[in-house]
Amino acid sequence: MNRQTLVLIHRTAGALAFLTVASFFTSTLFAELSGVQHHIVTVKQAILWCIPLLILSMMLTGVSGNKLYPSKGKGVIGAKQGRIKIAAANGLLVMLPSAVFLYFKAVSLEFDGYFWAVQAIELVGGAINLTMIGLNIRDGLLLKRTKNPRTKQSA
Repeated sequence: MNRQTLVLIHRTAGALAFLTVASFFTSTLFAELSGVQHHIVTVKQAILWCIPLLILSMMLTGVSGNKLYPSKGKGVIGAKQGRIKIAAANGLLVMLPSAVFLYFKAVSLEFDGYFWAVQAIELVGGAINLTMIGLNIRDGLLLKRTKNPRTKQSA
């Protein structure tokens, strides 16, 4: 696979991962602030159904990033690699189990203390992932600018 294709896959998958997490986060906030149980249940169902899309986009982002910059553990690339590992671990260890738990509680209409405690944990985890992925997008854009001679400013 050529470099240009890898870059396109990396950018697209990263943007899709960010937008998916952002949509999960905002739809959860709106549904829960509305206080309408049906809205909360619908959002929890939609999130569970869309998790495979998020997992695929995160995997494609990580794999394409490693193919583009293998074993670059320093500088901006090292920071990006570290952040994506944090986001992936958070997703697998916190976000995924939380989403499954919240789905089953919501469809059973069990909006008890456990539901709200796990929901708070999930929102914190979502904010962490949005931050990690957002910082990676920012750094990716900065890398693109510094590698493109047309965007360098003359003194």
